[in-house]
Amino acid sequence: MIAVPIYGAPALIVNIGRERTLVVADLHLGIEGELATKGISLPSQIPKVKARLLELIKKQRPNRLIFLGDVKHNVPIASWQEWREIPGFFGELAKLVRVEVVRGNHDGGLEKMVPKSVVIHDTKGVVLGKRKRVGLMHGHTWPSPKLLNAKLIVTAHNHPAVEFRDELGGRTIEPIWLRAKLDGSKFPKKLQIGSELPELLVMPAFSELVGGAAVNRGIPEELIGPMFKAGAIKLDEAEAYLLDKTLLGKIGSLRK
Repeated sequence: MIAVPIYGAPALIVNIGRERTLVVADLHLGIEGELATKGISLPSQIPKVKARLLELIKKQRPNRLIFLGDVKHNVPIASWQEWREIPGFFGELAKLVRVEVVRGNHDGGLEKMVPKSVVIHDTKGVVLGKRKRVGLMHGHTWPSPKLLNAKLIVTAHNHPAVEFRDELGGRTIEPIWLRAKLDGSKFPKKLQIGSELPELLVMPAFSELVGGAAVNRGIPEELIGPMFKAGAIKLDEAEAYLLDKTLLGKIGSLRK
């Protein structure tokens, strides 16, 4: 398998030829500002996020780092914290590895905050490799036709999770990887779809503050993005994996 979730981390390694790419998504840097308006006061989480990424880079030794959208949090206007801290955040990472961003719905204005060496791709996504290709996109738009010709599409955006309840009514939310098949009949006619559709892998959020959409609560409205809304993702047949790669089963059975 050329795309492998990293044990215990919401991060993915894609190995194609000599290129080793680390993929993470949904950092939502600057979310502390929104939480402060709700009475939750936290110090900047950017140093902590950067330390986690530096540790992954040290252990995994990628030559490419791709952020799969929603690097920053505040829209439509970036906060003072984002303007102050994001440039240095990217600058330090760019000294170690080639850095790219696939734009998400929270990333407006990001190109003004990052070094010129950082490549920012549009929302339709980017494809890695020539044969066993992997398509990367944030997930708030339909994929481009080139992604539908890949073997695997990796998205984010939904912060997938599962909800566990105990006998006393207590509950916990745990992030998951969601592996699913696509239903070509639900795609717009304008998209050119081959006879063999790629698999879909939905990444958990890298941020520890954004929460998650619990796929086993029986509330599909929580899952956002056009592919989910149109029913183009076969959710009941999709498999859920914890960060330690434990297979929880198919979503349809987890809802029962």
